[in-house]
Amino acid sequence: MHDDHQGDPMSHSRSAHRVPRGGIDPIRCEADALAVLVLGAPYGHDIIGITLDTERRGHTIHVVTGTTDPDALFRVIDLCLADSRPDAHGLVLASSRPRGGLEATDRQRWVEAAAQCDDAGVELVEWFVLGDAVTRPRELAGDPPRWNPW
Repeated sequence: MHDDHQGDPMSHSRSAHRVPRGGIDPIRCEADALAVLVLGAPYGHDIIGITLDTERRGHTIHVVTGTTDPDALFRVIDLCLADSRPDAHGLVLASSRPRGGLEATDRQRWVEAAAQCDDAGVELVEWFVLGDAVTRPRELAGDPPRWNPW
């Protein structure tokens, strides 16, 4: 672990939560998703996507670095959907914004991203913005959590 990650908003997740195994364990809640996202997060200006099957098991993690344009989210969704398994049913995203956080336009981005996924027959389960804190643009739109109550 590098010293420059000690203050990151997910550092507590690294040791406190068991990481679901790819293709085996379902990603059932935010803590599960954040534990997996930590594995792929370089913590620059990046977007990470996890495709989920019908049982909510993660199968592919996409990491796209250098995504300083917030609208890069839509291109990353296209990449995740184009490169996903035929049984892809859900998508979890995280945008890393070092020393930043939610933007006023993230509410509209959530709405558009959810529609983009819906059009492909995939549910956008969550989109996290990782900056000064872990936030969820879904909440700006007033949408309820999409985690299945198991």
